[in-house]
Amino acid sequence: MFTCACTNHAKCKIITINDSIEDMECLWYLCIFSLCAIVHCADPDDPCKTTYILKGMDQRFKENYVNDPSLWLCDRYRLGNGRWVRVEGQDLLQTEPKTNEWCGTRYPIWMRGPPPETDGEELVKDACVMGLKGPCTQTLPIKIKKCAGYNVYYLTPPTSCYTAYCFQYSAEGPVPTEVVEKPVVRYDLEKSNSTGQKLKFICAFTAKDIYYYQVVWYIEDTPVVIKDAVKKESIRNTDLGYDDKDTTKGYQKLGINIKCAVRLKQNPKGAPGPLSPLSENFFAGIQVTSTRVTLTREETQGNINVMSTVPLGCVIQSDGSADPNCFLDIEMNVPRDPKKCEPVITGVEIKNGEGVNCGLRIFHTDWQMENSVNISFKDKMEYNLKRPDGSFRIGMIIGGKKESPEWSGIKLQDVYVHIEDSSDIWQGKSCSAVNDPHMRTFDGRPYENQNKGGYVLYWGKKEGFPMEVQIETTECILGWNRNPYCVCAVVVRAGADVFVIDRCPNKPIRIKYLTCKENLLDARKETEMEYKIYFPSGTYVHALLQDYPKVRTINVHVYPSKSDHDRTGGLCGTLNGNTADDFMDRDGNLLNGETGFNEYWRLEEEEFLLNMSDNQLNNLPHWKNDVVYCICPYKEVQNDTPKPIGECSRNAIVKCAKEDTPALNKNNCLIRSKRSAVKPFSYKMFQRQDIKLTDIDEIPVHLPRLRRETGVNWTQKIARDFCNNFIKNSQTYKACNKVPSVSSDFLIEDCVLDIMMTNSTVWAAGSREALRTTCMKELSQNTTLKEDSEDGKPSIAEQIKKVVCLNECSDNGVCINGTCECDEGFGAKDCSMDLNKPPVVYGVNIEEGGLCDKRTCQRALVEGYGFLDMDTLKCLLTVFHVTENKTTVGDVLEYVVQAEHDSIAEVFCPLGPARRRRSVPRGFVQGITLSVTNNGRNFSTHHTIYVLDGVCQDTVNVSGDIQFTLRVGYCYINGKCYGEGSIH
Repeated sequence: MFTCACTNHAKCKIITINDSIEDMECLWYLCIFSLCAIVHCADPDDPCKTTYILKGMDQRFKENYVNDPSLWLCDRYRLGNGRWVRVEGQDLLQTEPKTNEWCGTRYPIWMRGPPPETDGEELVKDACVMGLKGPCTQTLPIKIKKCAGYNVYYLTPPTSCYTAYCFQYSAEGPVPTEVVEKPVVRYDLEKSNSTGQKLKFICAFTAKDIYYYQVVWYIEDTPVVIKDAVKKESIRNTDLGYDDKDTTKGYQKLGINIKCAVRLKQNPKGAPGPLSPLSENFFAGIQVTSTRVTLTREETQGNINVMSTVPLGCVIQSDGSADPNCFLDIEMNVPRDPKKCEPVITGVEIKNGEGVNCGLRIFHTDWQMENSVNISFKDKMEYNLKRPDGSFRIGMIIGGKKESPEWSGIKLQDVYVHIEDSSDIWQGKSCSAVNDPHMRTFDGRPYENQNKGGYVLYWGKKEGFPMEVQIETTECILGWNRNPYCVCAVVVRAGADVFVIDRCPNKPIRIKYLTCKENLLDARKETEMEYKIYFPSGTYVHALLQDYPKVRTINVHVYPSKSDHDRTGGLCGTLNGNTADDFMDRDGNLLNGETGFNEYWRLEEEEFLLNMSDNQLNNLPHWKNDVVYCICPYKEVQNDTPKPIGECSRNAIVKCAKEDTPALNKNNCLIRSKRSAVKPFSYKMFQRQDIKLTDIDEIPVHLPRLRRETGVNWTQKIARDFCNNFIKNSQTYKACNKVPSVSSDFLIEDCVLDIMMTNSTVWAAGSREALRTTCMKELSQNTTLKEDSEDGKPSIAEQIKKVVCLNECSDNGVCINGTCECDEGFGAKDCSMDLNKPPVVYGVNIEEGGLCDKRTCQRALVEGYGFLDMDTLKCLLTVFHVTENKTTVGDVLEYVVQAEHDSIAEVFCPLGPARRRRSVPRGFVQGITLSVTNNGRNFSTHHTIYVLDGVCQDTVNVSGDIQFTLRVGYCYINGKCYGEGSIH
């Protein structure tokens, strides 16, 4: 149905079209040539079903004269381009407002003549806007329809503020001013011998005898049902029930969040008082309580747990009891291609017809219990060779039931099932770049790479699944005549995902995801100085950060999975057990010695991931598939007939957690990947290249052992004696020397090479830590070492882990049960940090240039170095407001909050206390100054971010000074943005 409106309403009429789209186009031309404009296309539903209530209906009476302009009502942005609103006990003012009759606004809107008197009758009228020049300086087209017990108005928004529609009370009697307390949503199972049990929801509140109560029900935060006003004794008539035909009378599906609010009336058809506060959300449906399940090849069985928040509702038998066969079936489902599946997750087979295969049956008597779906992993030998993966994603849906349509076809939350691979295939294999750097291929071939530049360390050959590890080497700035070269950065890539640890000189330290759109990489923090980055195949990179005088290095190990067999390249060589073919190019051709090998795998500047722009990173080739779905075929649930157990398909690869260590945060990466959906700010407060770097001597590291020996004339024999004693007398060697595949021989040789090259023992600790790294890897993968001994003693792995600590606690603490207990004044997992020196901060929200969009920014990202994972890691927030030109106005408040540790180079400061509104802000933009402390006392330098609403606020360059401004087409009122056509 269309309505044309123009200056002469006599020329316009209501036309109903039930024909083709060509007829609709004819109507458009008809309206245009008759000088009319289409202002509304009515919904197929009756306007009387609208549940929208105009805000401030209890303030719109003509006697409401308001002096304060900030309190004036304005309908310019509340009505969109025009909408139907429901009005009870009131009608639009029908008399010309007098000078002091403002209706809670400045320019009230009224109409001439009464509303329709017959149910179903609809009128088209002009509403008058009162102005300075008279009572009707402008007209707005409106419509009014008479409904049973109330009217609905189609209101056109005014063109300016402060203008609002004025309503007079059409019902007799006073209007309630009392506000009901915040209600609570509860459920009830109504019994009926004829139709069975019906699930209803109660809006619970304290009722009095003197009022009528009208309840408004919200589903997913949208008002959908407005109940008739009733007295206290009939309050159950306001319950929310099931209605399969009309969404304005009840719910149609469960698996929903429900709220309610209440308002008072003096009589059923009278004018209502103000709405109560909304109740808290009540989720009505089936919740998945275990969204992540971990299985292993050794322990292949597991459970997915679910629980209902409401009773099921059953058919009532002749004796008045519920049908004992009342149940819900939950079925697992995934899209699949049976031709491509290899490993399979299977659902338990149901015996005697008590449920469905690949699923779970919940009986009505067990609805309050946690119920489990039994699953199992069926392994195959070619699993990792055919498809590298990390986890399976399972979809879950409630099966179709004719007697319970409100439950049928509801999709539950996805569940991720992770399969931990066993380690025997990869036992003892690793590729490494240690200290300055001494290189070793997967097959154990040692060589040197004393060169500066970027290199491909690891390259996965499998076509369509790009994986690589790049490293950067630079001079070790120690002031020696013969400078060695150290690894200062490592970059890990899988598909279009990139993770970096960058500690190279003359730029800020970065430990973060550069891109993460495919969610393939899984970066984990072992300690502040130790990180693991997993590929979906199970191959992982271990990076140990080492701090020496005037230089920061990274010891890098790559530990392969069985999918790497004969499929690797780069400086790690070919993993096949043959050292003779390790020095090969991408095409399988042997290269001429280590010099030619190093040079071939050197990266051109444009090939190095660290040098790529955001656009280049976003254009990296993806994996062939980006999600793995497993078990049970997907099916549209239409009846109770279970379908055959499905198989696993390779539709995509899903990452999963490989260990119980904390995952590094991806939020900032995800936020940056969504920039296209958010209006960017025109200018940043600063650029990353503007950051002033802190001298490395200010980093709070304490390394008492790392010094240059000036009085020793090193020879091969003296150096070897020192390295033997240093490594073999360490607690690490004593604990790990008998672990299979762990050898100190080549590390001692590396230690000797370092001493002879640098005339110093400064690198000896790096060789010892490389021994610990390999030992810990074997303990985590060799299942034999994890087995408890027959005499009841802990496993070999547990015994070793209790006596080995990172960096042997740097001589600043004691290793107890595998954990360093640091001396007073020292911190970090290896006790290497001086707590009296605050961490170094480079900046806050650097990628955003010191800005923060209030719609997405709940935390500030602080970048720097020396952040320790301690309970005393805190953020100091100083909150203030500024005008458009950054002049501070109003109060300045301070908060201390617990920081969220991500890495030694990044922490997150929650902005909740700072963002919480306590009053209408006086300024235009909020500013927050942040600093960080490790010990709760010594704070870093402070840095400021500004919180803007990207909807209407922007930055502007005023003679080189970045200030703030309002976007075109918006206004900013009481701390909120309003655009043209929106409601305030």
